[in-house]
Amino acid sequence: MRNKIVTFLNSLFPIVLAGVVLGGYYIQITRHELPCPLCMLQRIAMIGTAIGPLLNLRFGFSTSHYAISLFAAIFGGSISLRQICLHICPGFPTFGEPVLGLSLYTWAFVVFASSIFAVAILLLMHTPSKDFPKPRKVAPLGMVAFGVVLLVAFADVITTFMECGLSACVG
Repeated sequence: MRNKIVTFLNSLFPIVLAGVVLGGYYIQITRHELPCPLCMLQRIAMIGTAIGPLLNLRFGFSTSHYAISLFAAIFGGSISLRQICLHICPGFPTFGEPVLGLSLYTWAFVVFASSIFAVAILLLMHTPSKDFPKPRKVAPLGMVAFGVVLLVAFADVITTFMECGLSACVG
């Protein structure tokens, strides 16, 4: 039962993160707000945070996979906090329209902080194995998670290229 819960949470976690990035794309498209470079880095960090659970689903559960998610979430949280600090001065304008009273970069910080908490919970539920994780068959929900994260990562590459051009790719 515990393994099923952990597998379900490892499948759900990347889907939620991809949903947050897709929400950012929705706001970008509907409100015609291009993301700033810090926002683009936050999107990459959310995709990076989703990588750890996906590796767990494909290769078996490992603390090193969770570490990838933790590093990405700490990186993204740092970027979000930096952006919050840039706009914290009285009279300094915020970037973009708020969503439910908070700016998108503040929501990103909440997502990264929640991700760190979620990974900590998953680590508490982790049962160590003496063998290195072995490749395994991925359940249908896990396949959906892989597909959604792959789609979001591909969309991020395309939209970054469209916004920044070829110069962003070559230096």
